[in-house]
Amino acid sequence: MTTQSKTYGRLSKKFKALAHPARLKLLERLAREDCCVSEIEDCLSISQPNVSQHLKVLKRAGIIQGRRDKRRICYRISDEWVRGLLNTIFSRRRPT
Repeated sequence: MTTQSKTYGRLSKKFKALAHPARLKLLERLAREDCCVSEIEDCLSISQPNVSQHLKVLKRAGIIQGRRDKRRICYRISDEWVRGLLNTIFSRRRPT
C-alpha cells in the first residue's frame, strides 16, 4: 500500500466517524470545551451506553482523546486538522 493510499484510508476513516449527526453535535460541543461523559449525555439527550459508542468511534478514528479526572473521563478534540475543519463548518453554517 502506498503512502498516498494510507493517507486516503486515514482520511476516509475520519470522515466516516464524522458522518453521524450525534457525533457532529458532540464534536461541536467539544470544539468549545472539554467535556465529561455525563455532560455529553445531557448535551445529546442520549443514554450513557450510546454516548460511549459514539466516543469509541471518534477515538478509533484518532479524533478525540480522553483523560481521567478522578472518577470521570473528560474528552477533548486531539486532531487539530479536524478541529479546524469543524470550526470552518460551524462558522459558515446557514441559518435554518
